[in-house]
Amino acid sequence: MPPVDSDEDLRRLIQQAGGSETQLITSLEGYLRRWPRTQRRSEIEEEVYKLAVKLRDRDRILSYGPRLIEQTPGSVDVLVELVTALRERRQTGDLERARGYVEQLVREFDTLLNDRPKPRRLSQARWEEQKQQGRSSVYLTRGRVYADLGEDEKAKRDLQLSAQLAPLAVTFLALADLTERRQSPPPDKEEVLGYLRQALLFGLIEGADEVDLPGVRQRLRTLYLGQHPTEAGLGDQLLTDLDAYLQRQAARTALMTPSHSNASVATGTDPLAFRLSRPAGEPLDLATLRGKVVVMNFWATWCGPCRTELPLFEKTIERYRNDPSVSFLAVTTDEDREAVVPYLQQHGYKLPVVFADGLEQFFDVTAIPTTIILGPTGKVSSRLRGYNPREDFVALLQQRIDEAKAVPSPTQ
Repeated sequence: MPPVDSDEDLRRLIQQAGGSETQLITSLEGYLRRWPRTQRRSEIEEEVYKLAVKLRDRDRILSYGPRLIEQTPGSVDVLVELVTALRERRQTGDLERARGYVEQLVREFDTLLNDRPKPRRLSQARWEEQKQQGRSSVYLTRGRVYADLGEDEKAKRDLQLSAQLAPLAVTFLALADLTERRQSPPPDKEEVLGYLRQALLFGLIEGADEVDLPGVRQRLRTLYLGQHPTEAGLGDQLLTDLDAYLQRQAARTALMTPSHSNASVATGTDPLAFRLSRPAGEPLDLATLRGKVVVMNFWATWCGPCRTELPLFEKTIERYRNDPSVSFLAVTTDEDREAVVPYLQQHGYKLPVVFADGLEQFFDVTAIPTTIILGPTGKVSSRLRGYNPREDFVALLQQRIDEAKAVPSPTQ
């Protein structure tokens, strides 16, 4: 029976590395050589791979990465690292290996998106946008590999698709490079100029570190002057590109942001000017609550602590059931509004639910759950941020409500 490695040996080697990641890799590889049949092999190899990625050690990435892929074929991040390392190293056969991995990457990514359900915290529109961004990145990676291999038509198809899904400066720069190097037919200089303008525009918007913006600007100038006597007109073209981008962004914002009627009051100072929609029934005008203490609990279906706090909020509501001077609102911040009613039914909540409709931005709610109490004057009396399991939420909230009630109403 072969000798068994010990936890003590492994701990000692880790301590001897003294926090040096390079030394830790050497120690872990020495451990694997000493104990080739260790049951920890997969775990240790994965750790060495992660350290190699952090240190940008291409040879070790290319040594350990394939082993991780064998164990977990759907490891998209590992496939991306393998393709990147092979493109950087470019030894004989590396680009063909990169082709194999990038084709696997596209397949695995499509499978991942098809199998993965939409996260509850995202609206359908935002989930679709995230999937498009992921696909864009994958097609950009494959397009670069095809370009490296000289398969320009395939490269251009992938790069254009990537730009359509989620435009990035690096994608347009890759398209400019690809078009400019074409031999037959000769490159269309106006097409190259268009790609360079987009690369400059999105580089400025993104603050992209991957793009040499002064270099792109100089290249754009040189190419433009080769087609025109002066730079006059180039600025107009850039402004036209910017206008088109702003129009697309406005359309995107409209799609991503649930429509509500509070745009005109969101920049004001009176929260009771808001009108909040409900899962069912007529909207609620907060102005009808003026003169009362208004207790608002901001929550979401995907929020773990909210699941603990909502029953306590419901318990507090019951204590004030016969008090007409206090009103309660369970304000959901969910982007996916269709998830709210099934969630309430699943947990049996009987809460006065309204949609935030911009109210969370008005109050700058950056964490949920958050409970905000308005006094009878409509001013914020108290704010409880987050859920603290060490506190008696019901008792604390009741104390804050009673303090708010002690403030005279404007009608008194």
